[in-house]
Amino acid sequence: MAVDPEEGLITDFMLGLMVVFGADIIVLVGFLWLTGHVSTAVFVRTTGLIVAGFASWIVWRWRGIRRIESTDTTDQPDRTPIDELKYQYAAGELSEVEFERKLDQLIETDETVDDSDHEAGELSVELDDPS
Repeated sequence: MAVDPEEGLITDFMLGLMVVFGADIIVLVGFLWLTGHVSTAVFVRTTGLIVAGFASWIVWRWRGIRRIESTDTTDQPDRTPIDELKYQYAAGELSEVEFERKLDQLIETDETVDDSDHEAGELSVELDDPS
């Protein structure tokens, strides 16, 4: 079963199964425990297994969604190079020294591009001016 991040962490299907089967079984075994038909250990084990099963399913979905989101950069076209650099630093892929060095390079490159755009704009104004 593939993980679809668009559905969210807990899907309607998961919630339905938890309510219809998980909660019903817990209530049934709890009733049997209260009436003395099953032991406390059976009630605790049954409840624990159901909760652990659904918790494992949620963790599995969470990891799948994180894996998809961390590898899929095509859905984030507005992510700037500085945002990417921050992400790499936060993920531990870069040391503080590497982060600072690359950040300085990006800032220098950005300033150079801004300066050349400004000069090009002045030239076009001069060329457009008929006087």
